[in-house]
Amino acid sequence: MKSKDLAKFLAESYGLQFLKPSTVSLADESEFCTIQTPSAIFSRFDGFKDTLTAHHHQAASDQVIFKLVTEGEIHIANRFGEISLPHGSLSLMPWHSQFEEVFTLPTSLYVIGCDRRLAEQVLPMTRQNGGYSTQLCAEDFHYLRTLIDHYVAQAAQVTPMMATVGSQMIVASLGEVLLNSETLTRSRKASKLRNVLAIKSYINQHLHDSQLTAQRIADHTRLSVNYMNRLLAEEGLSLMKLVWQLRLEESRRLLQKPLANNLQLAEIAWQCGFSSQSHFSQAFRRYFGMTPKEMRAQRPH
Repeated sequence: MKSKDLAKFLAESYGLQFLKPSTVSLADESEFCTIQTPSAIFSRFDGFKDTLTAHHHQAASDQVIFKLVTEGEIHIANRFGEISLPHGSLSLMPWHSQFEEVFTLPTSLYVIGCDRRLAEQVLPMTRQNGGYSTQLCAEDFHYLRTLIDHYVAQAAQVTPMMATVGSQMIVASLGEVLLNSETLTRSRKASKLRNVLAIKSYINQHLHDSQLTAQRIADHTRLSVNYMNRLLAEEGLSLMKLVWQLRLEESRRLLQKPLANNLQLAEIAWQCGFSSQSHFSQAFRRYFGMTPKEMRAQRPH
């Protein structure tokens, strides 16, 4: 494929163009292969080395692109920052109007463009950095490469319907790999931990407020009540159960604190957000198996 034909293909298929006029020519058919179905465009490039950017007259804003780098390395710069895609990496990039994609080494890769709707579940992962990538382990990389190699080799020999089904299955598989990547799992765990800490911090600051509600906590943390309940369900709690748990834990701390010995039970109940001393005593006994007075009596003198 001559450079002008390649430029036309990149523009029409992926909304891309060479940053500078290119002399790249893929003379050998083994260096370039493409399969197009109603669902996706699969292309294999071998030994590609150039710089690409968005083609503004052939915008592909409804498209997302998966890349599986089989050899070499790519550096992508967009308005969010920079992303490096080394050998063995899988990435997902929405089309951006401002970006550069630099192939610093002769690079071989699979490029799979598909409608955004087919990758809808994965798209939120790309919002922070304008894209998302993960480094595959050797076994997963080999499996995906073999899967795509086999599809590209056989797609022209099966019915269009079967080729379309096969392309949808591969796109779904790539999305699942990204969704379950170790990098994302760590990120999700860190995000959940930050959210739990934010929830507990706000509750602890307002334990004294008997009118503290789930909606007020949601408004402050900017997390929905449903999400917070799902998040806390992993700890066997709901949002308001956590509120009462933290109130009871704080009341126990005060009962065992020597400097708070002069506090009446009614004052402790008020400071911890209970509507009355009787309500406090009943809840305390259910939770700790003893009354507040019994708990205070156990404190070392």
